Amino acid sequence: MTNGSQPVHPSDLIPESWVMQTMTIGTGGLVVRHQLEEPSELAAPALTHHLLAVNIGQQGTQQMTRLSRQEYNGTFPIGSLWLATADNTSCEWAWETIDETILFQIDPLYFQEIAVENACANSERLELKPVVFDRNPQFESIARNYHAEMQQQGLGGKLYSESLGNLFMLDLLRTYCHNRPQPQQVNGGLGEKRLKLVLAYIDAHLAENIGLQDMATVAGLGQYHFSTMFKQSMGISPYRYVIDRRIDRVKRQLRQKDAAIIDIALACGFADQSHLTKHFRKFVGMTPRAFREH
Repeated sequence: MTNGSQPVHPSDLIPESWVMQTMTIGTGGLVVRHQLEEPSELAAPALTHHLLAVNIGQQGTQQMTRLSRQEYNGTFPIGSLWLATADNTSCEWAWETIDETILFQIDPLYFQEIAVENACANSERLELKPVVFDRNPQFESIARNYHAEMQQQGLGGKLYSESLGNLFMLDLLRTYCHNRPQPQQVNGGLGEKRLKLVLAYIDAHLAENIGLQDMATVAGLGQYHFSTMFKQSMGISPYRYVIDRRIDRVKRQLRQKDAAIIDIALACGFADQSHLTKHFRKFVGMTPRAFREH
């Protein structure tokens, strides 16, 4: 049980032994943790960060969640979530089973930055609302994708994890704000000059761990607007475009060189040969070895 009158940082509330894996998105405004939580009770007078937890483990686990005047006491099925906000809201939890969750830790300043970047009305005053229990397929899907990525030790790379974070933050804005703002629609794409700069940057850094923010910086945009405008220009997401370019480069090298497939994979920006094979089979319909022998 945590006591005191000052807001509590999540790292001071949650035992380190519960944390199985952690992914830090961008500069740390969003942190995602895979946790195995021992039966326990937790409490805080307030939190320094917003916390959203999705149950990915047991079916029908029992849990008590109390956020200020709201309380839920009952089963917490797979896919269920709660959202505790970083304000003066007191928080309490209690459960009697080992729970497996994906916990999203959001810096309030980062949340406001995303709201401002998306030109949400009254963005400087947007507030998340506490949620003691909900079922939301979008957040469950994002949580499971992060879980899979952590189990693969970040195989998808920075671009994949940042793209998932992009989806998460936009869904958070649309779903759990008091006034449910509608982010401003972006029309017109990147424009010829910006697009050429971004595409040249991608080709020049294809072997590296390119991130969404890296490309957005080249375009002189925030990553949320950049993703939307890039898709309007190219018809596919930045993540899919980068994978396509890497696959194209792999094809050329498989035809032109006798290099080991693992060396080609690394030279084209894939984490290892299995990472390449997974994407190559998905988008080409065969393995790199079969393509070379075809």
